[in-house]
Amino acid sequence: MPNFNNYPRISSLTGDEVLVLADKSGVMTVTATAGQLAGVPADLQASGAFYQDDGAVVNRFSDRLLVGDATKNPALSDRDQSSKNDWLSETMAKTSIGPWAIQGAQFASVAQFGSSAIVAGSRTSDAKSAPNVLGFQPSSIGVSSWAVSDDTTNPTTTTAYAFYGEGWRLAGVNYQPTFCMELEAVNFGGSIIGETTPYSINVGGGVYGIQLGSGGGQTAGTSDAAAGITFVANPNRWQAGIVFGATSLVGTDGEDAGYASAVSLARNQGIEWYTPTSSGKPGGVGAFVRSTVSDRSSGVRQEFIDNGVYFGNISGNSVFSIKSTPNPNNTLQIQSGDGQQAAGIYVQEGIQGSANLGLYPAPGGELQITSPVSNEGGAIPAHAGGGFLHFNVNGTDYRIPLLTAEQAGG
Repeated sequence: MPNFNNYPRISSLTGDEVLVLADKSGVMTVTATAGQLAGVPADLQASGAFYQDDGAVVNRFSDRLLVGDATKNPALSDRDQSSKNDWLSETMAKTSIGPWAIQGAQFASVAQFGSSAIVAGSRTSDAKSAPNVLGFQPSSIGVSSWAVSDDTTNPTTTTAYAFYGEGWRLAGVNYQPTFCMELEAVNFGGSIIGETTPYSINVGGGVYGIQLGSGGGQTAGTSDAAAGITFVANPNRWQAGIVFGATSLVGTDGEDAGYASAVSLARNQGIEWYTPTSSGKPGGVGAFVRSTVSDRSSGVRQEFIDNGVYFGNISGNSVFSIKSTPNPNNTLQIQSGDGQQAAGIYVQEGIQGSANLGLYPAPGGELQITSPVSNEGGAIPAHAGGGFLHFNVNGTDYRIPLLTAEQAGG
């Protein structure tokens, strides 16, 4: 035994090496391979440390690690030969893209029993005492991921994704839905303190489904990001972009008379519509809506109501409304004028419709028109040089003589 350590040491193990061991009683001598030992459940007590130089036990796997059903994958350079055993590769092999997921994975966990393949968790109460161990107070993050785009070749063929996932629905699945991702905000803490608005983000006790930031908290060297969310066809399209469930927002269930805010924007932030590319030239903003209201007391509102559109002040007092009919035939056009052309209100007469324009004051009301007055007190000519303007008041037709400028005295 004094010469035991003089045996030559090999640089690595294949797993087939045979070791001589004793059983639990210490009486019987047994043998096992190094690979068998690697599969024995480890039972290590926590050291209470985090860094190796403070006494923490740090396990390292320098190449690849496969867990669960992924262990059936032989991890060969030949993708087709490697993808005949684990169920994920077998499923992906039947598609046009092929079984790429495990082929390029440094770490892969494929569930064997339909449960969670990976679970991660962190809590803030542990972070509070962490400075004693870590030397700083961390943020409690369940899952962290970084993708660094550092390929500077031009043009580059590489793309970075910090997170990527696919939710597959296979043929014959017609009952339960399939989700690429579900994020649940779970509030056990009671009412939230304050209100989240574009001018007050992240209120006390707020629970948020998604927060998209730009810059990663860096203090120098970063620039603006391009967009928070984009929708693309790859190659298939979405039937709808964003959908809010009828009962998903506080304030209404979609059938009552309540109100809920689906999208909140700050002053001067708008919604834009772009024109398509034409003759190789990029399109631009063809239309947008926004608000420049600077004070709530000056606010206005627009609502779509049954058979109409309602406009009022922010408190709900009516300003005016537009009313539709079941089968509109005659329509109204309001048009601006160029140069000396007058801005006008035009009737668009429909088929077998009416060319009339109606102005209907309330009972006892009157039509009020501001216009210059000329030749006040002058005599009325015997004939109307411009003919007569037709009016109908309360069902009775009337004619208003139209005098030329000369007849009216200028």
